[in-house]
Amino acid sequence: MTDIFDTLTMLEAVEQMATPRRFLMNTFFNGGAPETFGTETVSIDIVKGQRKMAPFVHPTLPGSVSQRTGINSSTYKPPYIQPKRETRAELILKRGAGETPFSTRTPLERAGELLGRDLVDLDNEITRREEWMCAQALTTGRIRVVGDGVDDTIDFLMEDTHKVTLATGRWNTEGSDPITNMRQWRRLIAKDSGRSANVAVLSAEAQDAFQSNKTVLAQLNSRRVDMGLIKPEELPDGVTYLGYLNDPGIDLYAYDEWYLDAAGDEQPVIPAGGLILGSTSTRNAMLYAAIQDLEAIESGLVEAARFPKSWVTQEPSVRWLKLQSAPLAGMLEPNAFLYAKVV
Repeated sequence: MTDIFDTLTMLEAVEQMATPRRFLMNTFFNGGAPETFGTETVSIDIVKGQRKMAPFVHPTLPGSVSQRTGINSSTYKPPYIQPKRETRAELILKRGAGETPFSTRTPLERAGELLGRDLVDLDNEITRREEWMCAQALTTGRIRVVGDGVDDTIDFLMEDTHKVTLATGRWNTEGSDPITNMRQWRRLIAKDSGRSANVAVLSAEAQDAFQSNKTVLAQLNSRRVDMGLIKPEELPDGVTYLGYLNDPGIDLYAYDEWYLDAAGDEQPVIPAGGLILGSTSTRNAMLYAAIQDLEAIESGLVEAARFPKSWVTQEPSVRWLKLQSAPLAGMLEPNAFLYAKVV
């Protein structure tokens, strides 16, 4: 008989679970594919290249020395996450919600179902934290890690010019020109990173302002073929595809997702009135440091994006379930992105 609380059995269940919304992770961080490490720290090489040309020189003189592009290498210790839940005997002895009073299901079968639901919930909590980390990196260039026994800032060195707040010409005001704004920001990204920004992700407020902006409507009506087409289309995971702009060559999305902050209040993943403009072809990735658990070390599962663990305490009689992870949204090309407060 298979032990449902065995680590490998639970790990297989984790891998098969549906995940909550992770649009930013999938779009800008290599599809969310994990890169795992066997150490508690990860090294990130941030390259900010320069457009150097080879100088002219007379053929009888020595060649000019070319300096290699500098690399800013930083070592980060990803924040550790390990939510856990307890199961008491009464939870699996009593009939579950919707279960017939004449059910013949055993307590072990109920325990298996409860384990599955708890694994889903714990994994979803970690995934939401990962999506939050992606949003923080994309909108501020850094991630604030604040929790029990930890208070750090992971800084990816995004240039201040890539964190924009429109003082005038906000998109919900007369005379503003969102398309010109995005064209200018796309050029800035190309200049500073060599990447072509091809996706803009708008908050609800930015979406409303863009779609009702008189300048945008006038340009689309008069140059529909040249400018592209705005035709909203709902996609899974709280995402709406708004359309493609030939000029400046950007796919537009609206993203509706929220999280609970430390005070228990709902906050939008993309700050109200903001948008993220960036490239989908960067080296960004989700990085995972080693699982710091003796059982993981002994079982050879140190390099893992998730590690489930279960154990029993005798007094009081409780079975615990814990899911561990050490994720970091690795923003390796910070200047390939720009965040703008447009409303």
